[in-house]
Amino acid sequence: MQERRKFCGLNITRSVQDRLFLGVMGLLFMLPTGYVLYHHHSMTWPPEMTLGVRLLVIFIDEIVLVVFLLALCSFIWGVAAPRWIERFFEKIISKFVLMLALISLLLFGVMIYVFSVSV
Repeated sequence: MQERRKFCGLNITRSVQDRLFLGVMGLLFMLPTGYVLYHHHSMTWPPEMTLGVRLLVIFIDEIVLVVFLLALCSFIWGVAAPRWIERFFEKIISKFVLMLALISLLLFGVMIYVFSVSV
């Protein structure tokens, strides 16, 4: 029996069940993140925002954009399963893991700061 090829090193194959799961999950995540991106970019930000707040807004915008692109690619792959989407998946998944690592480092730094100040 021939083993199915794994997708992007994950436990996902080109079976109908996996494609249906990724297509539905992509649609579920794509709609709210697309809505947030649309309304975020249509807002005008006050010019007196500090640099830290601007950086936080940009960072959150990048996280939402990565989730939107991941959802969009998973929806397209769930519907049509083209091979070129697999390359985009690998890039977006690596960006997503990088964002998770940066968030965890940021939260760790905040935790160290809070505990050092409160003592």
